[in-house]
Parts: sequence; structure tokens; C-alpha cells
Amino acid sequence: MSASELVPILGLVTLIIALIAAAIALTKFLRKPSNRHPMDHREERNVAADIDAGRAPKNHSPRR
Repeated sequence: MSASELVPILGLVTLIIALIAAAIALTKFLRKPSNRHPMDHREERNVAADIDAGRAPKNHSPRR
């Protein structure tokens, strides 16, 4: 194998290693609870629908 044959192989191997490292870093990043979306696993409420129905919405203070 000459040097001109090894350059493309080196580039491909480097790309594969970088993608694997990025996937591992992303997995570790998303495992931390502080890095997750704040509304994950929570139910959304429609405050306007509650007000229209005449119910006082939970934990809602009207604007003054």
C-alpha cells in the first residue's frame, strides 16, 4: 500500500471515530436530568379552556 491509498482510509476511519465519539457525548449529555426539556413527562394544561368553561384553573393567578 502506498501513501496515496492510505489517505482516504485514514479520513474514513477518522470520520467514523468522530461520529462514535459524538454519539457517546450526546448520550451522556441527554442522560443528565438538568439537560432535558422542562415539560418532559408533564401534561399540558389549556388555561383558556378552563376559564371559558367557568372553572378556576389550578395554580393560575390572573393578570392585574
